[in-house]
Amino acid sequence: MIKLNQKVTLRHLQALVTLAATNSFSRAADELAVTQPALSAAIKQLENQLGIRLFDRTTHQINLTAQGAVVLEYARHLLNTATNIFNDIEHAIGTGRQRIRIGAIPSAVTLTAATIARYNQAHDQHVEIMLQDMPNDALLDALYSGKLDFCVGIKPPDSQALETVPLFEDELVLIVPPHHALAGAKEVQWRQMAGEEIVIFTQGSIWEFASAALMQHGLAASQRYQMVHSESLYGVVRAGIAIGIMPSLYTSYLRDDSLHVAPLRQPTLKRKIVLMRRNEVSRSRWTDHCFKELRNDLKQANHWF
Repeated sequence: MIKLNQKVTLRHLQALVTLAATNSFSRAADELAVTQPALSAAIKQLENQLGIRLFDRTTHQINLTAQGAVVLEYARHLLNTATNIFNDIEHAIGTGRQRIRIGAIPSAVTLTAATIARYNQAHDQHVEIMLQDMPNDALLDALYSGKLDFCVGIKPPDSQALETVPLFEDELVLIVPPHHALAGAKEVQWRQMAGEEIVIFTQGSIWEFASAALMQHGLAASQRYQMVHSESLYGVVRAGIAIGIMPSLYTSYLRDDSLHVAPLRQPTLKRKIVLMRRNEVSRSRWTDHCFKELRNDLKQANHWF
């Protein structure tokens, strides 16, 4: 069993992370403002402490070993967490408020922001919440690396390292202008979109989810209109040059007479939206409190869908 002692510090982990990023002892030493011998000694000391080789070294290049890549992930998480904690200590001393970092996929931001607003009303004197939106892959990377305390997104296939709380299911819906032949439908079957110019988001988890469903029904996403933002997709649909497919979360607060929304059926396609955080000791009691309160509040949103 590895028993860490005081010989390993955050500076040793910073040496590992910087060297892995630069693949150069000289560049890493410059970034860290240390000598190359000092950097080499730090890496060697960390390797001795862990009992593994972190890098394969040749005359002209260095590469992470498989075990080094595993250690690197944890080192990044610890450094990000430490950086956040040091910044938060300074902030808490100055303001008396603890920071909590939350992320959400873009379609869930409105819902997440509404719950944060309610939490702020009750606890703003104690807590300052920071909210970021990003695609699900980036969201998970930020969570795993310690840049976020928790997030609202799509549960990954491998989630053993995460505590996940199911919130609700988000189904795909069709968006058409009011004069379209499908505008009066309460629900639409996929086969009814044959021959249509169909716009879906070209980035993020929605692309794989929706394009696979289209392919199963002999349909394809538009090559003429490539959209990455909801307002852009709304725009081409309002103009009548295409119909759109997006998750129902995007349309939860949509109040627009120029757009008609209908659920897609046969089949109904849903993705599971969850609240996630890493399985580990929490940074503070306020982080735990906020997670539990937002969990309870967000789960109430299930009746909206």
